[in-house]
Amino acid sequence: MKFYNCIILAAAFVGSLSSCDEGRIYNDDTVQTEEGGAAHFSGSVTGADTWSQGYTLALAGFEDGNDYALISKNIDFSASDGKCDVTLSGIPADVTTIELCAIDRLRRRVATFISADYNTQATLQISAEMVDMSMSGAIQTEIFNTTCVQCHGGNGHAAAGLELLEGNSFSNLISVPSRKIPGMDRVTPGQSAESELFLILDTDISADWNYDHSVEVVRQEKLDLIRNWIDNL
Repeated sequence: MKFYNCIILAAAFVGSLSSCDEGRIYNDDTVQTEEGGAAHFSGSVTGADTWSQGYTLALAGFEDGNDYALISKNIDFSASDGKCDVTLSGIPADVTTIELCAIDRLRRRVATFISADYNTQATLQISAEMVDMSMSGAIQTEIFNTTCVQCHGGNGHAAAGLELLEGNSFSNLISVPSRKIPGMDRVTPGQSAESELFLILDTDISADWNYDHSVEVVRQEKLDLIRNWIDNL
């Protein structure tokens, strides 16, 4: 009888494992503890519908030195005017910043749109008139502005004729022929593997040019951001 009971328990355990899938790691739109502080965001946003599958726009809490959200709540963008209102509660004491951000399936920070220091003294209030939360906007602020514009337009000179300053970058990339790789466009919509932008960042294809671009964007989530953006154009 004891042996029979063990078989039943083992079968139940295996069954519980098979119920998991490889989709979103968390199904509930809130990942939070029972006790803790709170933060509230209200404002209007644009570009929320441009993100590809696998990303979530959320109000999230982070601790110093950790790119993974300790707590997060998905933002509801169902309002036709782009207005949203979200409260994050149960914030752990370890959280030091609250961010309006994009996170991946692992709740790893991909892009930050608004960041505010957090303490547990009172509910943190965050508001904004209009926030660009588009996928392309994230690439501009997280990658082009921080890494690329020094050589591509920031000093009045655009290397290889490619200007990546805000407002001009994407018109200079999408379906524009490469000056370095014959027969290839800088960005070919839907084909990151056939796009110069992704190849020079993900491989050493530019090593024999004046500069090896593969040393610039080394964080995998940033490379994934560019790849997924191109593949979903």
